[in-house]
Amino acid sequence: MFFDFCQESGYDKILQVLGSSPRDFLQNLDALHDHLATIYPGMRAPSFRCTERPEDGTLILHYYSEREGLEPIVIGLVKAVASKLHKTEVEVEVVQRKSSTCDHVQFAIRDRNPSKNQTDQETEEFETLSMENKISPATFCRAFPFHIMFDRSHFVRQAGTSVARVLPALTQPTCRVTELFTMVRPHVNFTFNNILAHINTVFVLKTLDKENSGKSIRLKGQMLYVPETDLMLFLCSPSVLNLDDLNRRGLYLSDIPLHDATRDLVLLSEQFEAEYKLTRNLEILTDKLQQTYRELEDEKKK
Repeated sequence: MFFDFCQESGYDKILQVLGSSPRDFLQNLDALHDHLATIYPGMRAPSFRCTERPEDGTLILHYYSEREGLEPIVIGLVKAVASKLHKTEVEVEVVQRKSSTCDHVQFAIRDRNPSKNQTDQETEEFETLSMENKISPATFCRAFPFHIMFDRSHFVRQAGTSVARVLPALTQPTCRVTELFTMVRPHVNFTFNNILAHINTVFVLKTLDKENSGKSIRLKGQMLYVPETDLMLFLCSPSVLNLDDLNRRGLYLSDIPLHDATRDLVLLSEQFEAEYKLTRNLEILTDKLQQTYRELEDEKKK
């Protein structure tokens, strides 16, 4: 029922393209929730991530929520998504409930007809063109001006040019990323191991600025583990609504690289706002003209 309600509420198209399989759909659900959170401030959406059980490869769905007792709804949603979007039938059961040792609920998802779903084969490890370094750290920092690289102790080892400009503390050798940011999504403690466990999730970090909350910077992106150096790379973009929002946080369009879609989104938002103001002014002018017309008609009757 809830899935049907979402489709009827105008989210049918985005639900259809969220993933090609139930696993991909659930892995990308957090990205949709984060988008909805910008539309509905204060929204505290649940968080989802998927893993495989080592023994038999069964898909395990990890469900994090502040609300209790919603397991039957999750089971119904997973079955509806598999049936209506991916034309497959699945069995879903709770294998781990919240406890003192586990802060979330786990579901086992099994395909009733695994022979029909052979497209989810593991991709072979691709061969790199060369093992030689082709880019220097300085060039990388310019190409990705909003990125932060940190180690298991959370010490910042590298930062992009733009994020380092607005947050100079990142350039200090003793700076820890946990001292500057709080993790908004996913809803887990800000630790290296938790990030590894949620590596396929959209991450949102927000600066710890209690005095000027209106100027706090919100960074949205993905975490990438760098096995060569045992570091975590946060590739991100500033999450802003319009040019005023950008300026209020001390940022400029020049800070955002040309390849980042954030530029287009900010400018489109500004264009939409300008068109909205024009439409509103036209409505006010139309109301005034109608009022003048009524007054003239009243004068004629006299």
